[in-house]
Amino acid sequence: MTTVEVEQREPQPVLSIRQTVPVAELTQAQGASLYGLWRFLRDRGVAPTGPPFVRYHTFGDVETEVEIGVPVGNAVAGAGRISASELPGGRTVTTMHLGPHDRLGDAYNRVQEWLATHGQPAGPAWEVYEWIDLTREPTVSSWPAPVDWRTQLVQPVT
Repeated sequence: MTTVEVEQREPQPVLSIRQTVPVAELTQAQGASLYGLWRFLRDRGVAPTGPPFVRYHTFGDVETEVEIGVPVGNAVAGAGRISASELPGGRTVTTMHLGPHDRLGDAYNRVQEWLATHGQPAGPAWEVYEWIDLTREPTVSSWPAPVDWRTQLVQPVT
């Protein structure tokens, strides 16, 4: 779980909610966004093609601009606060984190160490929450214990 791997990715169509929220309300905003995305997919008969992601476009002491999204097979039109977008293709580095997010900084540190000698970031990273399945209603009670959470960190690089 401590390796950093280089991957080439294709652009990935997504549906997402991008918003600026107070850091203190981040968990609630993520939960509400996941639920909104699940309802949107369910109501339109669209199946996600993978687990949801969280992408921080900015992260300050007081507030953050965050995008919560889900990959879809083809471009799907958004509506209301849900937008059609895509995760960028190209060269990335990835690493995995197993466990609760209070230690997720370790994964970010691994990526930063790799970048120090191998490349530069090419946009914000995103976290892929492999324990969340948006084919089912996203409720905390349906998630595994935090010790079993698998989170992939993806950083586009030059």
